[in-house]
Amino acid sequence: MDAQLDHDWLLGDPSWWDLENQLPPDIRNGELMPNDNWRYATPRLGNFGWMRQRMKPLAHSLLLPLAWSPFFLILTIIPLIFPGKTPDDQSLAFIFFFLSWFLVYYPLFNSRELQLSHIGGFFTLPVDWKLLLLGIFIFPVHIFIDPMFGWLSYAFFCAAMIRTFGLIQDMMNIPPSRFIIPIDKKNWNSDNLSNDWNINSNKWKIGLIASSKCAGGYLTLSGICRSKYNFLSITFVHKSGFVQDPFFTTHERQETLEDLLLNPPPITGIQWPEIFLSQLEEE
Repeated sequence: MDAQLDHDWLLGDPSWWDLENQLPPDIRNGELMPNDNWRYATPRLGNFGWMRQRMKPLAHSLLLPLAWSPFFLILTIIPLIFPGKTPDDQSLAFIFFFLSWFLVYYPLFNSRELQLSHIGGFFTLPVDWKLLLLGIFIFPVHIFIDPMFGWLSYAFFCAAMIRTFGLIQDMMNIPPSRFIIPIDKKNWNSDNLSNDWNINSNKWKIGLIASSKCAGGYLTLSGICRSKYNFLSITFVHKSGFVQDPFFTTHERQETLEDLLLNPPPITGIQWPEIFLSQLEEE
């Protein structure tokens, strides 16, 4: 099982795209090749160079809970429209409201944590916090001034959810992938990076090594260890903290990011271990 997971580590698990008895292609629709300054290899051929590592698509963990979230937001107002039908209308409405936003926040937070992107924070998630907090602020007013403020608050909650779904969709337009290369960690020295990078560690280590702020996010260099091999990873992290493929057709033009991607970090790397190379399809 571990050997199979290593073989699928780069191209991705075939089950993510409903592929049966076949490997995912080296290049999927929308994926771009790095420029000629990159020494690029493929999981089928191996040798030396950088390879794209595809991560699990976010749709697998987000679509189901997000689909249920509006349902519970609608249920929130049912006990208030038909009062007296439950033992505690206010408490039931609050439970439905909590569930509606829990089904948005928790899957987003958990999916981001699994990507180990080095960017966290409650308010960085792709949620329209302004409209949501405005609705929460207005809601108590209906108790003391006018019940109509309760409906205004609910309108803000609905608008916040619609806007949040739009933000999530925009974030998911670019799939999660990063570029990695196997290295001898003794050969890495962050002093060789340009001044565009903020150095976190001069030596190779597991975790964040350096980062550079770009429009809409960060480009990060990190150390990864798998099956006793050491890797250097270059990753574009969206401002929400989610990993996005740095070479993808739907990326908006970002001059700073493009300049950083013109030249990869200065290291040749070692030959790719066979355990990570994809098994060729049987003829």
